[in-house]
Amino acid sequence: MIIKKQALWLEYMYKYNFKKRILYLMVGILVFLIFFTIGTSVSFEKSISELLKEQFQNKIKNIDNIGIFANNFLISILMFIPGIGIVFGLFSGFSTGNIFMIITQDLPIQIPPLLVFLTIFGMMELISYGIAISRSYLLLIHILKRTNIKEHLIHTGIEIGIVAIILFFSAIIEWNLIKQSGGVDFVQ
Repeated sequence: MIIKKQALWLEYMYKYNFKKRILYLMVGILVFLIFFTIGTSVSFEKSISELLKEQFQNKIKNIDNIGIFANNFLISILMFIPGIGIVFGLFSGFSTGNIFMIITQDLPIQIPPLLVFLTIFGMMELISYGIAISRSYLLLIHILKRTNIKEHLIHTGIEIGIVAIILFFSAIIEWNLIKQSGGVDFVQ
């Protein structure tokens, strides 16, 4: 019985095209980064910038690693929705770029926007969002083609679990770095 289950699992994994999946992941990451970069190039009037900065500060005022995880995981879950998740992912990248620009515009030195994704937690979040955006696309394609959606829902469940694990450890790392740098007061 165990051997039969292992054989089924191997057959199932053989059908899963990892090379193609990595390609979709890279495209998901790329479009997120493009919209993040576009978001950093949009400027607002001083009053709107101050309002958005204040709203962001209020949102993260009492945040900790669990709050960071919950926020990032909720965002990623929405990105898994077939089709709509792509749009939400692009909006998330754009708005993240906006907030990054607003927070860093008054610093004495200008931080290159994409530098945040060279941190370990930035890379982990980027991979998670790339997984979610690309799975949204794949689900949409398979729904439109009316193919065996059950198999793709299994893949989606596995990927949601992978994203949860990545984002959990990412939140711990990010929170520890925030604590070491003096807490969330850095945005004031």
